Amino acid sequence: MYSKDMFIGIVLSSFNFYIDISVDESRKIGYKTRIFTNVYGSRQFIEGVKRSLGQNGIFLSHGISTYLTDTRKSVYCLTISKINQLSKLMSLIPVIPNRNSDLELVREAISLVEKKKHLTLKGLQRLIIIKEMKKHGIVEH
Repeated sequence: MYSKDMFIGIVLSSFNFYIDISVDESRKIGYKTRIFTNVYGSRQFIEGVKRSLGQNGIFLSHGISTYLTDTRKSVYCLTISKINQLSKLMSLIPVIPNRNSDLELVREAISLVEKKKHLTLKGLQRLIIIKEMKKHGIVEH
């Protein structure tokens, strides 16, 4: 388990956030959105992250995934994909003006999905813009 400050540092440096919007004909609106984060590392590191998440009220129902690298070395992965858990995670990270712009885009995307605004045309368009800005490293000022 990590201290709060160390855990925030781990989130800022090691967590990779993704926004996925894809066609899904089985849904009334014709698409699905997904926001998630992955963190990779040694088993001990990932277990420490998972315990720290639990200490902060983020309890994951799934386990730790294992992947083999090209050199046959095991890499462990933890995924957070539930919007309420992502929202809790983002609430732990302080807003720093003129810093963490990528994180602020993710924070906005989570808010859109959490408030169901992604189900409107305007909200979907904003989510697509956020995804593209994040993908290309564009920052809003």
